[in-house]
Amino acid sequence: MKKTKILVPLDGTERSMHSLNWLKNFFNKDDIEITLIHVRELLLTNDIVFSNQFEYLADESELILDTAIKELDGYIVKKFSICGYAGTEILKKTEEENYDIIIMTKSSRKGLPRIVVGSVTSKVIKHALIPVLIIPE
Repeated sequence: MKKTKILVPLDGTERSMHSLNWLKNFFNKDDIEITLIHVRELLLTNDIVFSNQFEYLADESELILDTAIKELDGYIVKKFSICGYAGTEILKKTEEENYDIIIMTKSSRKGLPRIVVGSVTSKVIKHALIPVLIIPE
């Protein structure tokens, strides 16, 4: 039997971990393969790109993903970290690896990053070619 391939974006907040709790309650660990993705976002201001590719942020990304993997003990889990625009990278990963569903937690972040890059959740919902399940906070 083919396993359901699930992509779970995480942003490092406690809120984003709600997706994992929901997933564990809804899916049998023998029926799914999970990929956790963390996107270190780019910020463009005055034609200058600020990328959080600095080594300490790469380490932080690994910590976020490794913490989530511990929550999914017993599941088949891969992790993926990349620098870019979150919505774009989530959609690209989904298409490249033929996922069946994206599960993400609703974001209520406000402020400059949301104004500059827009709503990640909205972009994913609008452009994904597969189902997107949004877990409330």
